[in-house]
Amino acid sequence: MKETLTINKAKLKDKSKNFDDAWWDAFLAKTENLSKTTVFKDSLTKEETKEMRESLMEILRDLANLRTGRYGYRVYEDGVVLNEVEMNRIYDSPPLKDEPIDEWVKRTFGNKKFGMIINEGERFNLDLSKKMALRTKPLLDKVGFPKEGVNFSIFIGNYGWTPLGIHQDSAGENVIHFHLGPGPKTMYTWKDEEFRELVDVGTYDNHDVKPLLKHATEFKFEEGDLYFMPTGEFHIGHSDELSLSVTFWQYNHTKFRFARRIHNMIMDQFIKESEELVTPDRNELENTSGMQDVLSTFQFTDEMDDFSYKELLAEMYKDLRYSINSNAGYRTSPFPKTEEDSQLDINDAFIIETPFKIQYRESNDKIKLFAYVRGHKFSLNNFECIALMIDEINKGKEITVRQLLNILNEEWPEEIGLQILSLIYQNHGMVKV
Repeated sequence: MKETLTINKAKLKDKSKNFDDAWWDAFLAKTENLSKTTVFKDSLTKEETKEMRESLMEILRDLANLRTGRYGYRVYEDGVVLNEVEMNRIYDSPPLKDEPIDEWVKRTFGNKKFGMIINEGERFNLDLSKKMALRTKPLLDKVGFPKEGVNFSIFIGNYGWTPLGIHQDSAGENVIHFHLGPGPKTMYTWKDEEFRELVDVGTYDNHDVKPLLKHATEFKFEEGDLYFMPTGEFHIGHSDELSLSVTFWQYNHTKFRFARRIHNMIMDQFIKESEELVTPDRNELENTSGMQDVLSTFQFTDEMDDFSYKELLAEMYKDLRYSINSNAGYRTSPFPKTEEDSQLDINDAFIIETPFKIQYRESNDKIKLFAYVRGHKFSLNNFECIALMIDEINKGKEITVRQLLNILNEEWPEEIGLQILSLIYQNHGMVKV
């Protein structure tokens, strides 16, 4: 079964490549408010796809330097995922600067079919992260930030069938596939209830594809096209020719999974690592004083001593919302600059990195000012002048370090202001001009 659902660029008055309000309005209409699989033709120009492919090559070079399989980095050859030892060959063969992609593929994989998957792509390339954030901002303004944020993953290869097999993404995840070519790709999808009638749903990664194709809906897309798929559909991709893509994910997971994330935030923020062993408890069963030594590993602020359990959860949720909002919706943050690269001169000029915005709020007891820069949280003493300085940065106009320091209290040493600005700059909240 084939279906062609497209938005023609001409019908959008040639504005679709800009991803403006009108384009996203049409996107929401055609996808029936993110519920219908759809292909959008000619959404990116050849120049845009070329630039994005080059960004992906830069990410591969960075991963080669890191030599890590973290961040969901997986490589497949002839359908088999490489182990840690085999990955060394991939790390040793990154794309060279200005090397044609097909030459790198030939040099690294020979005639083998290969596939690469990289999660959390927004961590690695500031330019690509910014472009993706600018393109999707009008959409997120319309539908709101997902509670758990957004991110993008990267797919590279000529792997034939997606190595994952026919599968279903986690509940609450929908995806916009920015196809960068040069080769085309075909996606086959099955509605949840239809697929469950065809196969044993206990098989998450069904690789017996051919008998099921006659029941699938087929979507073909090429370089510059976008493909949207809502949550809940079983699917598999097919790409015999080399192609690259950036897949933009929105996360609205189950309530259970979200609650677990909030609890993990408590663990990450307030529990101190300790190798000290707990001791046997010889007290009466009703006596809970034996918990005191364990509670000492919790490093809560003074204001939190009187928080109820629900208030603590609400505080974590507030933190999450501010963090995601400061990072244009992204759930993970870019790697900070080194301290050496974050040094500032009094005459340096800056401008905020759009579409990101530095967020801040007061602690409940008004003692602290929490600042959020690209998803990173910083606790500062609560002085009105710090908030005024952040407000000035957020205006989006070019401004010098000297001008920003002049906003702070006159009696403060210059080093205090420089330290605050260095934190913002180190975490990519503003850029030099």
